[in-house]
Amino acid sequence: MMLFRITVSFVCLSVLAAHADEFLPVHSKRASDVCYGEYGCFTTAKPFGGTLQRPFALLPDPAGVIGATFYLYTRDSRKTRTEISRYTSLGAWSASRPTKFLIHGFVDAGNTQWWIDMKNAILDVDDVNVIFVDWTKANGFPYEKATANVQVVGAEVALFIHYLIKDHGSKATDFHIIGHSLGAHTAGYAGARVPGLARITGLDPAGPYFENTDPVVRLDPTDALFVDVIHTDGAHNLLLGLGSRQRMGHADFYPNGGLDQPKCSKTAGKIWNLLFQLGTMNIDGFMVTALCSHLAAVYFFTDSVRNQCPYVGYSCPNFDDFNAGKCSLQCNNSTNQCNRMGYWASPSATQGDMYLKTQDANTFPYCINHYQVTLQSGSDYSQTRGKVTVTLSGTLRAVTVTFDDNATTFKRGSVENRLIPLTEDIGDVTAIDIDFQKTNNIISSSWYSSTWAFTKATVLNGDIQTSRSFCPSQPTITSGSKVRFASC
Repeated sequence: MMLFRITVSFVCLSVLAAHADEFLPVHSKRASDVCYGEYGCFTTAKPFGGTLQRPFALLPDPAGVIGATFYLYTRDSRKTRTEISRYTSLGAWSASRPTKFLIHGFVDAGNTQWWIDMKNAILDVDDVNVIFVDWTKANGFPYEKATANVQVVGAEVALFIHYLIKDHGSKATDFHIIGHSLGAHTAGYAGARVPGLARITGLDPAGPYFENTDPVVRLDPTDALFVDVIHTDGAHNLLLGLGSRQRMGHADFYPNGGLDQPKCSKTAGKIWNLLFQLGTMNIDGFMVTALCSHLAAVYFFTDSVRNQCPYVGYSCPNFDDFNAGKCSLQCNNSTNQCNRMGYWASPSATQGDMYLKTQDANTFPYCINHYQVTLQSGSDYSQTRGKVTVTLSGTLRAVTVTFDDNATTFKRGSVENRLIPLTEDIGDVTAIDIDFQKTNNIISSSWYSSTWAFTKATVLNGDIQTSRSFCPSQPTITSGSKVRFASC
């Protein structure tokens, strides 16, 4: 019981400190500084400490205590973990290949299956050097110490990259750093020390102690030529959102809104899982339950490598608008552009906030097919309201979905768009059937027409950017009936 209380206390202090501005005063405390030779100097002064986001700051341990270790994998040695460093042989590493650094986060380790899967996926599609950064000696409790130690780990990575550039013929543009949680901010610290670094991918960057801090404290777009970020657990940290919703890159992707992921524990479930798993010191259980949404970014990224799902992200002001179909899925015009989430994200494609949907983290692959259906109304009737159901008949299968469930008043000449996410590929849509059932609300039913005219239906497959229009086989549809729309 005492171990349980101590463990929970560490968790609570870490989470509470991240949002002390909401219920704790920040007490002034003399800042501390330390210098570690070639690693540089570190401080607990603002903005690294003494702020509302970081009320309790600690100095990082020296590099010798942290013991960050680099392990190399190549296509020819993907099953052999070869330790390399600035002071030893580089093994099979070659300057003729690009180099990918993988950096884990808090209480994670390099031998977990998700990192092995990512490494193998990358080597399947690209002939590159994969270097895993293991800092497990310094990534545990208390969380405040781990957040400080990542500064030294980032400096270590930067020193190694400079060594590979200066002594072995690499260029800064040869390097791509991929980090999860605290590893994402570690990547930021490394990139800040390597001018011209090609790319950083932040996989659900840690929120506590980093969200809403000065850019020098966290991952930000200046840390590499291209910074792309996947947000999957960005709820308020007091609700145990372990990631951050804050934009930190050039292109920030928010699958399923960037909050709780489908079929992962919601807020209350995460709290109970966290307390139970850490109370029993079941770290593996903690990683796969309380961290379900947090780890989803890793799973989505790894799945994206093999290109089984398009993972197209669509520019939109927010997820609610995206989910309501208010943002176009068109990718080829100046106002609504796209980019691909994950390994194939491009610095030349659209940047900013991108939204998409996926299946849950236990359903592989995680593809969702993003369709947008647009219905245009005619001018013969004033308004109507009711349930509108659309059946999309594709070359592979047909699927029936609800376009509107008595939530919208269709008006003369109106145009209504809906996002239709499908878990199965239905192929090319060849025909549409529309069912209409006028509202049966006794009070308002008399205000709406029982006959309506949909003059055109358009189906856009956003993931492959194909669009087709369909016209009705008869001019009107009466409540309780169905009308076939054919390609026109």
